Amino acid sequence: MDKNSRLNAMTVDVEDYFHVSAFEKVIKPSDWDSLSIRVEDNTNRLLDLFQRKEVKCTFFTLGWVAKKCPELIKRIVNEGHELASHGLSHKRATLMSRGEFRADLWDSKNILEQVSGAKVIGYRAPSFSINETNTWVYDELQQAGFVYSSSTYPIQHDLYGVPNWPR
Repeated sequence: MDKNSRLNAMTVDVEDYFHVSAFEKVIKPSDWDSLSIRVEDNTNRLLDLFQRKEVKCTFFTLGWVAKKCPELIKRIVNEGHELASHGLSHKRATLMSRGEFRADLWDSKNILEQVSGAKVIGYRAPSFSINETNTWVYDELQQAGFVYSSSTYPIQHDLYGVPNWPR
């Protein structure tokens, strides 16, 4: 890279509309199987665009999506993108006990690795839900073999953010 070029990072959270925290009070996980899945077509459209523009990306992917859309997961890896974990079912880390978090973390990692055949070393907590109340998460990530986490956000938001943490 020459001195005038700029390194950029691109990430995508691979989740469906009904997974997001904003809908957690109106759409229950038990209803997910009855809803139409949009994540596969939408992510394939992104993959097509990234391929045309020669962009590589990290895809923080739910284990739930990997179970439902295994061909999508294989395409992500086969096209040279990084596959990373976004948890199993988009439950915020701040709403789980340490044991629940550990099970969610391992389940998602195992599903992603089995479907893709690739090692998963990156993690992003749903809704950036790591803050000063659950820093034990970092020990769990390390024990599970993760190398990095993209799970904090140095701003204040209604669902996430730790404004006093460094950027």
